[in-house]
Amino acid sequence: MVSPYDASLLLYNITLIPIIFFSFIFLLFALISLIIGNEEEEVKSPHLSKVPFVSVQIPVYNDDCANKCVEMCEEFDYPKDRYEIIIVDDSTNRKIAGMLKGYAERNPALVKYIHRDNRDGFKPGALKNAMSITKGELIAIFDSDWRPEKNFLRRIVKPFIEDDRVAIVQAKQGIVNLNTNLISRFAGYLLIILHEVFMPIHNRANTVFFCGTGGAIRRDAIEKAGGWNTDSITEDADLSVKILLKGYKSVYVNMPIPSEVPVTFEGFIKQQMRWCYGLTRVFFDNIKGIFSRKLSNKQRTMIMFSTLGNITAPLVLLMTIFGMLGWFMGAPTLFKWGDIITFLSKFLYTSGFLALGILALYRRKQMKDFSYLLLASFSVSLVLLAFNSFAFIRATINKPLFWYRTPKAGNKVART
Repeated sequence: MVSPYDASLLLYNITLIPIIFFSFIFLLFALISLIIGNEEEEVKSPHLSKVPFVSVQIPVYNDDCANKCVEMCEEFDYPKDRYEIIIVDDSTNRKIAGMLKGYAERNPALVKYIHRDNRDGFKPGALKNAMSITKGELIAIFDSDWRPEKNFLRRIVKPFIEDDRVAIVQAKQGIVNLNTNLISRFAGYLLIILHEVFMPIHNRANTVFFCGTGGAIRRDAIEKAGGWNTDSITEDADLSVKILLKGYKSVYVNMPIPSEVPVTFEGFIKQQMRWCYGLTRVFFDNIKGIFSRKLSNKQRTMIMFSTLGNITAPLVLLMTIFGMLGWFMGAPTLFKWGDIITFLSKFLYTSGFLALGILALYRRKQMKDFSYLLLASFSVSLVLLAFNSFAFIRATINKPLFWYRTPKAGNKVART
């Protein structure tokens, strides 16, 4: 008869197999990243002979920190008659709404203000609504906590000018509040891995996703792709896939833009659940196109990795549960050298994520943060696995998940 310990060990080893597989995939990506280098395009502020008109949209919901973003956009060293700022405001806080409307009243030639009395479709609904007053051939978007440098527009338009098939240009995310606490550190490390390791690979494969902020999209491509999908809670990824299916190109540029990450456990978990659910639904909602001849094999592989990568969450969760059950039930040879060697070998087999973290931190010259990454990987991430497993399963069976907006740490006024 199989003992409870033997059963848990068997289940642990079964779930370990796919984890080792994905770990080797991570190691392969780390190797590819090392080979191609940090390849995102270095874009300096060029002298432009052709100046496309750009609409800068700033979606806001009760964010008084948006005032800084608006003011920095007003200072762009781009011809003032060749760009506009549109404050896309869904705020219910009258004080914040009044403050933001004031920018348009003081500078009507540059700043427009649009406000809805409802939140239909949330952020994509607001962006879709703003298209009626948007006249730019390129549309740049910033979440309210992003702080672009004055030369942002000059640099972001360059790939569009050089190739009219370029439809998406995404800039690198910088993080201003990384060191706030362990939550902000882990949230930041995940984004650093994305931008330092995966984005250069996406750049090579022509699968750069627009991240919803800190980038620009060609208006014509948005319209041909069907516009913003108000049924998606990761509308940026959904639109990116649809644009790529139209045969357009995407570019990633080395232009770090300071921004925030969540600093509360609730904010971080709900943000990650939304991204997990939304990306998974992007795959299933666009599955026919993804497997069509409209994409190359390289594009298909990278898009599938981006949208289905969270399948690892329930697998790692099960492996952790079965491993802990075996631990508490007591292994009779737990502290023998052979078992220690086995444990260390399994740790190495499953260390692909940490390898990505080391590479990403090295590229940002933040190797001193590795101890925090290690701590967060064995604490915060374990809780995240449970919530992301829930989100992934609901997305797979097409059951709705609540929409949740990530709070901005820079806000001073309480949201109402």
